[in-house]
Amino acid sequence: MQIRPSLLVTLGLLSGLTPFAIDLYLPSLPAIARDLGSTIEMAQLTVTVYLAVFALAQLFMGPLSDMLGRRATIGGGLLLFCIGALGCALASHMETLFWARIIQAVGGAAVAVTVPALVRDLFERDHYARVIGLVMMIMSLAPLLAPSIGGLVVTHASWPWVFITLLGIALVASVLFLWLIPETLPSERRHPPHLGRVLGNYRELLRHRLGMGYLLTGAGTFASMMSFIVASPYVYIVLHQVPTSWFGVLFGANVAAAMVMTAINTRLVTRLGAERLLRLGLMVQMLAALVLLALALLGTPPLWAIVLATLLNQGMVGMVLGNAMAAYMTLFARMAGTASAFSGAARFGFGAAVGSVVSLAHDGSARPLLLGMALSGLLAGTSYWLLCRAPSASPR
Repeated sequence: MQIRPSLLVTLGLLSGLTPFAIDLYLPSLPAIARDLGSTIEMAQLTVTVYLAVFALAQLFMGPLSDMLGRRATIGGGLLLFCIGALGCALASHMETLFWARIIQAVGGAAVAVTVPALVRDLFERDHYARVIGLVMMIMSLAPLLAPSIGGLVVTHASWPWVFITLLGIALVASVLFLWLIPETLPSERRHPPHLGRVLGNYRELLRHRLGMGYLLTGAGTFASMMSFIVASPYVYIVLHQVPTSWFGVLFGANVAAAMVMTAINTRLVTRLGAERLLRLGLMVQMLAALVLLALALLGTPPLWAIVLATLLNQGMVGMVLGNAMAAYMTLFARMAGTASAFSGAARFGFGAAVGSVVSLAHDGSARPLLLGMALSGLLAGTSYWLLCRAPSASPR
């Protein structure tokens, strides 16, 4: 199928809804905690609650997209996402904010889990890796721009306007989706609603050694990114007293590095192959993880050291995630929605777990951030070399 720019932009915006939902309000976390009479730890947990529900919901939404089709699943998800964004804007208590984030996460899961399956309907392995890479590059504009936009909004208005902005972005994505993207899963290829078959598919995914290797590789890399997202507002804004407006610049530098690596990956993947580029990205990521681990052991590293080590680590996300996902999805073409759900649930579930530990380990230092990123990155590399590079790790 021809790769149309309008298709890529729409898919990128749809994929960017959850990054927007997470990153847009990061600069306002201190203000939310203050205005709702809560603590920074509870405000940070609204991020990880979103991720946890997002991960769990994907396990249901993926098979649902294989049963109902891609348009119905994404359309319903967009409706829930918009309702949740409005609920967040109107929240006057932390409990209300938590419930609104749960609704928003369910909608975000329906959208996010269906986009890779939709692309898998249209493209094969290396072309899939290229298209997903391009979608991720466009999607990366969300975390690149979101903290700066959120910082500007919270500087000139109150934090509920951050969620009004998020609602506006979701409405634009909805219009583009309904206008430009057709159904990609014909009725004859849809799965009947059969619980036993769904559970059997998940059992097959769990028992697939090579698939689990790629899955854990992506999950570790994603958890490293989540550690940064959850803890960086405190480390930068509170601990190192970076102005809110400059936080977006420092945060965005990591996203820009990931975008550059994604762009390089999309240019090289059809010539060098996703597997070779995945190995290269993992080697650099593990080197960065060792640097972060050394900084954590130092006690109180300077801001410039944290920024540079994080930049090296997060830049590799652009190369590792797309290639790991492409390798994983290629193994399960006949149940792309379920495989995408399982992959997304594993990534976001593990990311939520690590993010929660990082939040609850808050000790007034940068150590939880550094350790979370370092150990997650080391897990990603170790999983690949144990499960994907072993002689017995071959497609079934």
